[in-house]
Order: sequence, then C-alpha cells, then structure tokens
Amino acid sequence: MPRILVVSPYEAELQPLVSACVAAALRDEGADVTGWDYHQFPDPEPVGPFDLILVSVGQYEGLERGLSIVGRLAVDSDAPIVVFGQYAQLNRRDFLRIADAVAIDEPERIAGDLVALAAGRLPLNEVAALVTRTGMRPKPPRKRISVVPARDLFPSLVHYPAHHSPYGLMGNIEASRGCHHKCTYCSVYGAYDGQIAPYEVDAVVADAVALADEGVRHFCFIDAEFFNSRTIGIRAAERIVAEVGPCTFEMTTRVDHILDYTSELEHLVSLGLRQVTSALEFPSDRILRIFDKNITVTDMKACIRQARALGFELKPTFIPFTPWIEYDELLGFEDFLDETDLARVTDPTALQTRLLLFKGSPLLASPWMADVETIDRGFYVDWRHADPRVENLWAERRASAEGAGKGRCCIKC
Repeated sequence: MPRILVVSPYEAELQPLVSACVAAALRDEGADVTGWDYHQFPDPEPVGPFDLILVSVGQYEGLERGLSIVGRLAVDSDAPIVVFGQYAQLNRRDFLRIADAVAIDEPERIAGDLVALAAGRLPLNEVAALVTRTGMRPKPPRKRISVVPARDLFPSLVHYPAHHSPYGLMGNIEASRGCHHKCTYCSVYGAYDGQIAPYEVDAVVADAVALADEGVRHFCFIDAEFFNSRTIGIRAAERIVAEVGPCTFEMTTRVDHILDYTSELEHLVSLGLRQVTSALEFPSDRILRIFDKNITVTDMKACIRQARALGFELKPTFIPFTPWIEYDELLGFEDFLDETDLARVTDPTALQTRLLLFKGSPLLASPWMADVETIDRGFYVDWRHADPRVENLWAERRASAEGAGKGRCCIKC
C-alpha cells in the first residue's frame, strides 16, 4: 500500500472537507492515507516517509501558508508533491517552482492515477489533469464526486471553533464545487470558468448521517452556489431530514435565485432552511454592472423582502470599497443598511471590505480597469482610488473594524 499524505493549509477554519474527500478517494483506490490539518493543528508533523504528498490550496488565506508548507515538505521529503485547489490553479507558476505538479481537476477524479504514481506504476508526466514543468495532461471524462469524506483522518468537528454555531454543532457539507455564474470579481469563476463538479446525492447524505452520529443537527452547504443544480441540493436536504430527523440548514445563493426559485425555497424552509448567505456587493447599479451580477438595486431590495416573506434570514455580504465607488455613495451605505434593516445582520467587517484583485481575476482583463492605478503585489494586484478621500475612509474603517477580513460571501474565495 503506497503511503500518501494529504495536507490542508487552510479551509476557512473548518474541518477540511475537500481534503477529507480527496483522502477518501485515495483510500478507496488502495492507498494508506494520512491527513494533516496544518492550519489548525500544525504540530506534530506526520511521520513519513510518504510516497506522495498532496496539498490543498482552495482559499486566498491559505495561499502563502500553502507555499510555505510545500517548500518545507520539498526539502524534508523525496516524495512527489501535487498541489490542488482553485488558488493552486490560479498561482500554478509559483507552485511549480517548488512542487512537482498542480492538478487542474478535482483530485477525486484522478485518484486512481495518483495512487499508481505513489506506487511507482505510473510516471508523473502520465497522470491525467496534472500540469508539470514540462507540460500538461488532459482532464479525464467528467464524473460526479461519489466519495464519503474520510473525516476520521482529521480532528473531530468539536475541536474547530467555526463548527460551534448559534444553531448548535454545525456540519459542513457540499453538493457541488464551482459555479455556473461568471461574476468578474470571483475566484470561483477565475478557477472554474463557469463549470461545476457535482456530488452524487448518496455521498452527501451518507456524510450528513455520519455527522449526525457525532451530534450535528445543523448543516451548512458550503457550495459557492447551492443552486448549481436545481435538484441535487434539494434532494440531499430531503433525504437528510428523512434519515436524520428534524434539523436545520444554511446555504449560499444569488439574489436572482432567491427571487426566481420561490417554490424551491418555500420547500427548503419547510425542511429546516434558516439562513441564506448572498453576495449583494453594493447598492449601485453601476457597480453591479461592473461585477456582471446581472441584478439591479431594485432586485436587491426585492430579494430582501422575499427573504422575510419566505421565512429565512438573509445574511448579506458586501464589497463597498472598489476603484469605481464614489465617496458620497460610501457615506450613504450605512443609511441603506438601516433602511433595509440589514444593519442588524450584516457582518461589521462589511463596512471596510476592499475588492481583492487576485492573480487570475477576470476583472484584470476588464476595460473597467483601464484608468485604475495598480501595483503588482505578487499574489494580488493592489489598486488605488482616484479620490484620496475614499482611500482615507477605507483606512479609518479598517483600523476600527474588529476581525477585519472575516466576512465572506462563501468559504470558496
């Protein structure tokens, strides 16, 4: 049995679901797999030797930490190192300086090849969907993710503060990866280009049932977009309630879906849906056009009313500081939150959230950037507003914000 180490440098301070899924797929192919949450539990380092190391880099906050641990492992181990996740793909040049390959597909889909690589039966340059310093192998045919996460390879949920929610112990589950939509500021679009990787419903339900055995009765669908499929998430929720009993849910979706999917949301509320996170961005039609949100401020206000009518709490996220915002608009933002009663549920950090132009951001190629002053910072491109009052206001709000940067539209960014 080849020995494989799966490392999670950061997964939104939750038990590493994606890494646990990858570990399960490798184990199903006959590997002896070790999981390591390097962010939450950096010590002690797993004891090798290993035949293959996989490192997950799915969020921006894990980027520098991911590069650091890859560099350290490259010195300490002779095993091939493969990095995966959307920020690994967006920063593949940086990772390929120290890692052996970057996966451009879900690792579960190439688990057989990865185990063959670890066992010495397949050379690195013949593993599907890997980018190496010498070239790239094509992706295999698409198939749904069908593994039940190997959560036993990582510490229990109770050791992660983020799993202790107002609804009780929270279980992070997922029905799909990627997103059909193409909002220009979003890293999910940057990495997936409008594609999705759905799960088999049986796998989602089996994971939820296992979590229920640990005491979970509140489930958070961490999909970037719950309605990537109009049926998979709903079918999963139905079966979870049928098998677990009364429980509650939360998920993330767009403003237009809240307006259009009335019957689906009514049904989900009857099943236990309590909270929906939605990226409202900013109450300005101009900003919404730049972000390609395909909604208007009128839609935004209708969405707020719809959430109240349907009976779930709308948890909004915003990006008020962008290169195109006007100073007077920023001054009126808090009035908008008060008028819509969103001030009560909006994360305090929303008042200071600044647009992140990550490397690979579709916005960087947008004509809207033509007159914006930018500075290359390595993993992102910094920008400066033409009105110094905007920059000064951001500095003031950032200095006074508690937990700055913690608010997010989903855990995928």
